[in-house]
Amino acid sequence: MLKFFEMFRKNRLLQAESPEKAAFQYKYKHFQNLLAGNSRALEIMTELEQTCYGPKPFALDDVVDRTASLVSRVYDIVEDLNALAGGAFPGLFDALERVGESIRKELTRKKGPEETSLTIPLQHLSLDRVSEVGGKAANLGEVYNRIHLPVPRGFAVTAHACSLFLESNDLFKRSGGILKGLDVENTSRLLECSREIRAAIVNAVLPAELERCLKEEVAALTAEFGSGIGFAVRSSATSEDSEASFAGQHSTVLGVGRDRIVQAYKEVVASTFNPRAVYYRRTKGYPDEYVIMSVLCVVMVDAGAGGVMYTRDPNNPGRDVLMINAVWGLGVGAVDGSAATDFFEVDKKDRRLLASHVAEKPTRFVIGPDWKPEEQPVPEELRSKACLNPDQLMLLAEYGLTIESHYGVPMDIEWALDSRGRLILLQARPLNVELTGIRGEPATADQEPGSIERAVAAHAVLLRGGMTASRGKASGFAYVLNSDHNLLNVPEGAILIARQTSPRYVAILGRARAIVTDVGSVTGHMAAVAREFGVPALVGTGNATEVIGHGEEVTVDATNRMVFKGRVESILGRKRQVNPMKGSPVYRIAHSVLKRIAVLNLVDPKSDQFSPEGCQTLHDIIRFAHEASMREMFRISDDLDVNRSFAVRIKAPLPMKIFAVDLGNGLSIQRGTPEARVEDVASVPFRALLQGMTRPDVRWIGPVDVNWKGFAAIVTESIFSDPTLDDRMGGPNYVVISGEYLNFNSRLGYHFAVVDSYCGENVNDNYITFSFKGGAADIGRRSRRALLITKILKRLGFKTEIKGDLVRGELKKFQSGVIEEKLDMIGRLLGAVRLLDMVLSDDGHIDWYVEEFFKGNYTFQRPLRQKT
Repeated sequence: MLKFFEMFRKNRLLQAESPEKAAFQYKYKHFQNLLAGNSRALEIMTELEQTCYGPKPFALDDVVDRTASLVSRVYDIVEDLNALAGGAFPGLFDALERVGESIRKELTRKKGPEETSLTIPLQHLSLDRVSEVGGKAANLGEVYNRIHLPVPRGFAVTAHACSLFLESNDLFKRSGGILKGLDVENTSRLLECSREIRAAIVNAVLPAELERCLKEEVAALTAEFGSGIGFAVRSSATSEDSEASFAGQHSTVLGVGRDRIVQAYKEVVASTFNPRAVYYRRTKGYPDEYVIMSVLCVVMVDAGAGGVMYTRDPNNPGRDVLMINAVWGLGVGAVDGSAATDFFEVDKKDRRLLASHVAEKPTRFVIGPDWKPEEQPVPEELRSKACLNPDQLMLLAEYGLTIESHYGVPMDIEWALDSRGRLILLQARPLNVELTGIRGEPATADQEPGSIERAVAAHAVLLRGGMTASRGKASGFAYVLNSDHNLLNVPEGAILIARQTSPRYVAILGRARAIVTDVGSVTGHMAAVAREFGVPALVGTGNATEVIGHGEEVTVDATNRMVFKGRVESILGRKRQVNPMKGSPVYRIAHSVLKRIAVLNLVDPKSDQFSPEGCQTLHDIIRFAHEASMREMFRISDDLDVNRSFAVRIKAPLPMKIFAVDLGNGLSIQRGTPEARVEDVASVPFRALLQGMTRPDVRWIGPVDVNWKGFAAIVTESIFSDPTLDDRMGGPNYVVISGEYLNFNSRLGYHFAVVDSYCGENVNDNYITFSFKGGAADIGRRSRRALLITKILKRLGFKTEIKGDLVRGELKKFQSGVIEEKLDMIGRLLGAVRLLDMVLSDDGHIDWYVEEFFKGNYTFQRPLRQKT
């Protein structure tokens, strides 16, 4: 990746200018190269999207490699465009360098800890300092300083201190070299690498300043509590107790005396490279540099009992209960699950004890001489006795509820009962479970039967009606937009209320949770992009800006076309976590990079922003190059000079413009004729494709088994009544032909299709390749249409490949008559599926559409008795 970018910087200035007017074959060569590069670039983008949005973990190296391949391919596209256009677009190299550099920085930047104090007393800690001291120390400081519950005294050794220690001994570089290329599934190699790194850390020398700070903190605590205290030295790595808990992956050293604090610190730092820790973070998507070991040192509690409390049942989050485990002595057995424990279940609402199971507890861990933990038998009279009496149990429950209320999420809490009967909290962290009713979001996006009826009965409905432009539900505060200059002021998480839809709203879709407009259509640009972004959009409501107040909290149900006053918890959905890496640094990096790659901002070729300077992503560059290459190759403009153009207009009864370039024997017209009729087409494969596209039972305009009424009818009528509007399907489409060759590149609305074919006498030369990608609907519906097309192609005998919404089909070595038949069917297919992404809401419908296509029902109209 880095080598490619270095090459890019060196070579971008070495571009040779093309002649002002290149020969057509020279231009055609670069045009073909560009089209091939465009297809491969879109394929790589699809692979990246599948990687990032798929259900499986992935390595950052995989994203880096695919991204490098994509950048290289886009560089070739830009070169081919400039060769094709005589060097007319040098600014596109600047755009590629700018976008590529931002991607490179994102992929290669390393997260380093903030430079802070080397140690910080616990009484100065809170969640505000989590980046300095890690989750465990920050959470304990939060409980002590902001919730004011009892915790042991101590201090944190910061992530900066760890970084200083490792860098001073060159251990970052050394560990990186040892782990480079490690397959964590190779257990023996993992153990070997772990052993080598941990030994290097434990044997390294602590910087003098850090050793002095450690000893000063210990001396201060000793002066306060006496010389007989011992310490627990615990891991508190950055990223620990966050979206990923890292529970049990790092080490804790108990019973540490003053003279062993330095060694214990090094042991905990070395546990960063415990085999289980390395495996965990690699699998969960955490690069090594994101897990820097801060260490928490606290005074040991001489525990009479200890254990763990959950403020929610992790296996049944809908049950509103507290769960408490307890053992005699130190809570080690309860924490690591190695001992039989007492179990208590407390109802959170009325504090009733719902369940109590007292275990037989034959042994316990206690503080021995010099504060060393040791196992000993439990006295006979205590073995079958509950570790907590009712008062202690209820007090612990109150502590748990107080902490949960403060954090707003279920919590995992470690506790101890000291020798004087005082409850001490040792750790608190989010439990990280999928919840029902927590934060108002059900565990799945599925809607419970009757939930809408209940919502209507319980909440005021501000608005009914309109059209669903993008399905979904969201809640937030309304921002009523009165003029476009307010766009930049739209806050994060707002519900945008506007007079009409506008492509300009694309710029704020990342901030808006939903969009509601007075005027608008389902087929508009904003509606299409809202679906791509997954932003619920309700349009054409008539009076949203009048009935919804600025700053008012509302809930938008775009699916059922309603806007409620306030937040309606019962209908808000929450997406399932589809990837175990979700929320991890690698996941975030990959998705951040994907925004610089796949987001398409250049949607309107007539916009002033449709330029090299307007390119913000690799997709923008590809889109611009594709459009510019078409214009350059075929010299298309508003005042097209037919006599100087290679392109000939094909007058076909289709709602699109088609321009053909004849390489020889493709058209039966005189030289210089600006237009050709369908009957003038001599190209065998193109004639066959047109035959399928122009069948009277293939309708290119009009609804597909959907009653759009007003708007669709107007569009249909206007197109057929006005021949100047025959490019409504997406602008010019181009075909390169000869007597036996066809290359048809079509942009139909929001999807792209390419048909490439040779149809001659030699059966070994004959083939058809077909690709199809895109659409205006969400990725789920686009993917269903892709699956539908794949099934049709397979039945036609094509070898197929599908990736997301990208379909590729190939047919080789058939007689020319068979090739013509297949091209005829491809022509019918292009017309039949052009709007199906808008209606394919269920996988179960796909087979019906396939069967109807082969019955000749290309509009997929159902008998009246089947309609609902």
